[in-house]
Amino acid sequence: MVYKKKVLFLSCLVGVLALLYAGTWIFEPERVQSRNAAFQWLDPKRLDEIDRIELSGSGDPLRLVRKDTRWFVSRDDGDYPAKQGRIEEFLRILSTKGSYPVRGTETASHERLGLTEETASRILIRGGAAAYPLLDLLVGSQDTTGREVYLRKQDQQEVRSGNDTLSGYISSSRTAWYNLRLFPETENSGLEVDSVQRLTVYPVAPSAEEAGEAGEPSALEPPFSLSRSEGGWVIEGASVKELDNQRVESYIRSIVDAEGEDFIPAPEGIQEDDFTQGRIVLELGNGLSRSISIGPALESNQRKAIVSDTPFVYALAEWTLNRLFRKASYFEKP
Repeated sequence: MVYKKKVLFLSCLVGVLALLYAGTWIFEPERVQSRNAAFQWLDPKRLDEIDRIELSGSGDPLRLVRKDTRWFVSRDDGDYPAKQGRIEEFLRILSTKGSYPVRGTETASHERLGLTEETASRILIRGGAAAYPLLDLLVGSQDTTGREVYLRKQDQQEVRSGNDTLSGYISSSRTAWYNLRLFPETENSGLEVDSVQRLTVYPVAPSAEEAGEAGEPSALEPPFSLSRSEGGWVIEGASVKELDNQRVESYIRSIVDAEGEDFIPAPEGIQEDDFTQGRIVLELGNGLSRSISIGPALESNQRKAIVSDTPFVYALAEWTLNRLFRKASYFEKP
């Protein structure tokens, strides 16, 4: 009996000590503070409701709109394709719990921390038929370390701080949000390197400025075509002794992945007669074809371009143009 009583006493003592240790661990000030700091700005259950994002800061305001499942950058002259992955990552940051400890609850601190409506950057996220605000977040000044930023919801006094992962999105240029791929991944109608069976290159004519600088314009090289044949490629319209098949494949990849520098407004619609200064035609295995057509010159040695089956006008940099419109001799095997 005495032995059993000792065992029972020791067991109870161990249990009490374990509870005391657990309580100390659970209610440790640093742990309590860490739990209180865990916070998310946007309910992840509401992500599917979002159909509009507005960002305003030091630059021009940015409007992003979702139509069906696709995001667009909305401008006064129309809506332009946006980078879906960039927007998804932005929303992921807002809807994921992070360390955002409370730094104050007094209105008097808002001006000092750059969190008044007049001084703060703003993230406004809407959704639903009435475009109801799902989040109205003010982003203020950085702390003394420069690594964290102060934040508060527009309708609340509470101020929190956290790693500055949002300012880069707010301050980035409009073009950083554009999907400027000439053949966007989800809209290329089966366009892949392996699907291209034949391509024809109509060389680019020099712009009026280029022709003027060069004096007497040189004659354009004739168009040429590259076609698949027995696991390799053959060329028509040019005298090339032996083709470098790997170079042809890389060239097609550069066309499929090509991007513009910006979108150019076309208030009166695309006038195809203005885009006859060079062309690339891709013929696919499914019987469809896609093309890039080059138009007038822009400032900074850029050229306008249009892509078949799209309503957009792109600005192409000179180096992009040179990479797309190779001479036939480029494909000759060394």
